[in-house]
This record gives sequence, structure tokens and C-alpha cells, in this order.
Amino acid sequence: MDPQQPGPPTPPGPYSQPPQYPPPAGYPPPPAAYPPPPAGYPPPAGYPPPGPYQQQWGAPAPYPGQFAVREPRTVPAVPGTPFHRLARTAKHTWWRPLVGTLFLGATGFIVLVVVLIVWTIAHTAIAGDDFSTSSGSDFFPSDTENLALTLVSLGILTPLVVLSAWLVQRRPWFSVASVLNKIRWRWLLWCCLPGAGYVVVSYGLSILVSAVLPTDDSSGDSGHWPGFGAFVVPALVILVLVPFQSAAEEFVFRGWLIQAVGAYGSDSAEGKARWLRVVFRSPWPGIVVGGAAFVAGHGYTGWAMVDIFLFAATVGWLAVKTGGLEAGIAVHVLNNLFAFLLPAATGRLDTWDDQGGAPWTLLLSDVPALVVFAFAVLFLARKQEVATRSR
Repeated sequence: MDPQQPGPPTPPGPYSQPPQYPPPAGYPPPPAAYPPPPAGYPPPAGYPPPGPYQQQWGAPAPYPGQFAVREPRTVPAVPGTPFHRLARTAKHTWWRPLVGTLFLGATGFIVLVVVLIVWTIAHTAIAGDDFSTSSGSDFFPSDTENLALTLVSLGILTPLVVLSAWLVQRRPWFSVASVLNKIRWRWLLWCCLPGAGYVVVSYGLSILVSAVLPTDDSSGDSGHWPGFGAFVVPALVILVLVPFQSAAEEFVFRGWLIQAVGAYGSDSAEGKARWLRVVFRSPWPGIVVGGAAFVAGHGYTGWAMVDIFLFAATVGWLAVKTGGLEAGIAVHVLNNLFAFLLPAATGRLDTWDDQGGAPWTLLLSDVPALVVFAFAVLFLARKQEVATRSR
């Protein structure tokens, strides 16, 4: 092997301690081992001996209460929820719709009594306490005052509905109004166009039907213009209060009741009693219940009951299809404005609360108007890209 080239390394041997050097002359050899250190120094006089070491830090203290995670007061529906199921939130339990309905009815009755008492006191203080000329279901001699009392008594239901949703069902206040938890004012204004169309078509067809198929009621007194002085006060009362009354009825019958029934629909259509799950997941049980309650809340009979049930079912279905109450509020307000302003303008305001029955020919004018209104609303909803589910 070439001595200039390195060869394979020599394998290492066992490790060995370096050799001990001999001590210098005149010095003793080092000890084999050093003695252990003393156990400790004695304590100074007057002090006790030290004890074992005490732990100074224990478990960490809990976080203060202000940093704890608190449960939210209200919980909205999950994204993608349709209008009729907005009450089925994470807070939903079987008793909340029932207790909420009872709370709404009880508070509505209490507030109605309070309004009536306060109104009577104010009437007595201002106009005296002579109620001898009042008759029937009227509280006061003036038809305008009786109408105003009725409209106010119904208008106060809207804040009670949203209070029930917030307090009992623990969901956003105006989740009763739409899938966006608010009144969509721009969409409400758009809905006034087909709402006005409904009034025009319905009234125009009623004149045509009465001419072709006259009834005993069509030959009655049509009234006359009472004069501006007799018309202006009732007109102002109607224009100011009817929107609140009509909106309140929509909040109760198309908002609260449809959502209260819809909350009982199962989250899944699969499982036992599948047909029942499918039915209650649909909006139709709530629409039927809300429509029946709407009919019961009025004094109509016969074909007039059928007519207002079809009206209630149509606007209830549109609430689900458009994700809110705006279409129903628009057509309800415009229809009631016309229904109250017409007798006021013809000197027949004393008939404002006449309901009763109606001939079957009423359906010939109202059903086509409802169909036109529904198609117009759906067309506008697609054009305006109105939200139909929660976000």
C-alpha cells in the first residue's frame, strides 16, 4: 500500500482513562474519594430549623365573569330556512309556539281593555258622558270614533306579536316579518303596484258581474257625497290608522300563526310517519290554520267566508313564496283603504262594520283579481331578486 495514500481507519478500542501522574515529591497521595458534604448548617440561635419547601403557586384562578362566553338572548334561523319555518331555531322546543300564542292572546286582551278604559275616560272628559245614542256593538255615538277605536285596537297587535317572538321564542323581533328579520320597505313599495291592480280589477269585475248577474243587494242605495266637511275627518282617520290595522292582521294571521305551525315540522322528512313529516314541513298546515283564524276573526257568513278564506290563503302562500309579509300588507292596506273610504265618500260610514253574507257572484270578481295579483307579485319578486330564504 502506498504510504502517501490513507488506508482504512483503525477501529476504535475501548475508552480508557488517561494515566495518573505521580504526586510531586514531598506531597501525600490524593484521597481515593472525598467525604460527602455536611447535611446543613445549624440554624442561628433563636430560629427554628427550616421545614420542607412550600409550594408558592397553586392552580390558576378562574377567569373573571366578564370574560366568560354568554349564551345569546335570541338565535336566528339557520341560513336557507324558508319563511314558514323561521320559528324553528336552535331555541325551539314544543311548548314555545303554544305558550307564545297564549301570551299573545292574553296580552292582546289586556291591552284592549286598557285602551277601551283610557279611551272612555278621554271621551267622557272631552265630550261628556252621554252614551244614550250609541247602539248595537258601537261604544260611542260617532261612527268615526267607533271606527278609530276598532282600528287602534287591532293596530296594537303588531308590537305584541314581535314581543312574543322575542320573549317566548327567543328569536329576532322581526323574524315574523321576513326571512331577513326586517320589513323590506323597498319590496313593500313594489308590492303596492299589484295591490292597486287587485283593487281595480276586483271593483271593475264586481260592477260588470252586477250588471250581468244582478242580485237583490245590487239594487240598494248607493249613497251620495256628504260634503267635504263631513268627509275629511273620517278620511284622515282611515288614511292614518288603516295601514297599522291591516299590517297587524298580517303579522298575526300570516306571520305568527303560519310560523307557529311550521315550527312543528321535523328537520328531516325521513323516519317514522314520513307522510306526516312531509305535510308539516310544507307551509300548507300553517296557511290553512291562519286562514281559518282569519275567517273566524270576521263576521262574514256564507260565500263571503269562502271569499276571505281564499284571500287569506293566497296572501299566506305569497308570504312563503316571497319570504315575507310585504305583499300581503300592501294588498290588505289598499283593499281596506278602498273599503272604508268608499262608504265615507258616499255618506254611508255607518255601514263600515256591516259584514254578513254575500252572493256567490262575489267569487266571480274576487278570484280572478287574486290570480292576477299573485302572478304579478311572483313576476316582480323574480325581477327584483327578492330573498325567499334566510341568510
